[in-house]
Amino acid sequence: MVPLAGAACSILFVLIIPWAQSQGQPPEASEEAWAKGQPPEASEEALAMLLSEGGCGAFASLVATKAGVGEAFRKQIGSDMGLTIFCPDDQAVGRFIPNFNSLSADWQVAVLLYHGLTMAYSEELLSLVEREELTLDRQQMLTIRHHRSRVIVSSSPPSSRNEARVTKTVVDDDHLAVYLINAVLIPTEPKPGFSFWVIFGIVVLLLVVGVIGLAALVFLCCAFVYLCFLVCRLTRWCKGSAAAYATAARVSPQGQGQQEH
Repeated sequence: MVPLAGAACSILFVLIIPWAQSQGQPPEASEEAWAKGQPPEASEEALAMLLSEGGCGAFASLVATKAGVGEAFRKQIGSDMGLTIFCPDDQAVGRFIPNFNSLSADWQVAVLLYHGLTMAYSEELLSLVEREELTLDRQQMLTIRHHRSRVIVSSSPPSSRNEARVTKTVVDDDHLAVYLINAVLIPTEPKPGFSFWVIFGIVVLLLVVGVIGLAALVFLCCAFVYLCFLVCRLTRWCKGSAAAYATAARVSPQGQGQQEH
């Protein structure tokens, strides 16, 4: 029985050790996934850890506190195009926090998504491209340009008051590219869009107003013509009445003279 018990303990020991090691490995496994070009396997926690180690832990904290932002990043990483994140450094986020806290919840989410592009731009490609790119909110655009061999990202259209400079490459991967920037980018106020039905309604309303206006104009013209007709008839009646009265006045004295004789 003793040898049998020893064998059982040995087998249990062999099974427990790998399991315990595997339980302590998720963070390292996630980091290895990033290093091996397999970001779709990594979690939001691994992305947050990666951003924090890259110098933008404050930005990572904001992403973690806003529902849906981290998930949007993760889904884009797993897409065919990948994701580029322009991650503001901790000092830039610290300066922006008072303004960030004064924004509405939807606008805070828009600010965070504004720092992501719907494609993973490698460091080499980023040094060549110079154009507007769609951000992760699917509505706003970011302008990528270069100045003295430095990559500058700014709002669209470009504005010196809303731009940042790339200071460091954090990750350069097939599915994910992360670049440290020295300022927080702020999306522009969305312009109200007009759908087909809104434009159609406006056109119909203008047509109705035009028809009503034309009908009113025709009515006024007819009323004016009828008024002129009434005035002419009244004038003729007045003239006829005056002529009849004058004739009657001339005839009356003659009739009185005949009666006297």
